[in-house]
Amino acid sequence: MRVAMLAVIVVSASTTAARTTPGARVYTLAQAEAGRVAIAQNSFGDCRACHTSTLTGRTGAAGELPSIASLSEDYQKLVNGNGGRVPPLVGAEFVSRWSRRSTKRLVEEFDKRFSPPLSVDTRLAIIAYMLQASGAPAGADPLTPTTDVPITSVFTGDEATHK
Repeated sequence: MRVAMLAVIVVSASTTAARTTPGARVYTLAQAEAGRVAIAQNSFGDCRACHTSTLTGRTGAAGELPSIASLSEDYQKLVNGNGGRVPPLVGAEFVSRWSRRSTKRLVEEFDKRFSPPLSVDTRLAIIAYMLQASGAPAGADPLTPTTDVPITSVFTGDEATHK
């Protein structure tokens, strides 16, 4: 009886541990902090201008901050040219949008859009901050252009959900 009860406890504990295992750790805290600073000021401008002050993107809804009217003429054209929509850089919608792709694909997408004017290190730092702000844990190794981990595993640790 005791052996059976102990076996149930061990199996239950290991199942719980498997569910709470943090995701793959693909960036460092220092990298994310550099990204947090770069979000606000970089050679491209302030990411929050187009992606809103919360970085959750624009939907064209009234009340999004900063208001489109307060942006420079170039940014207004950019946002309005996209129908007032700008994708999120953080949060559940960002994670959902990228869930079937990898960190390498995210880096490649940033390279296409922001190289130049942003350096490789700045782009990687911004992505590290985006992952951190969306709930991914930091680790010991920095994000690199060759880091190739499914986005889902960064948040759940479950690489099997990436197809």
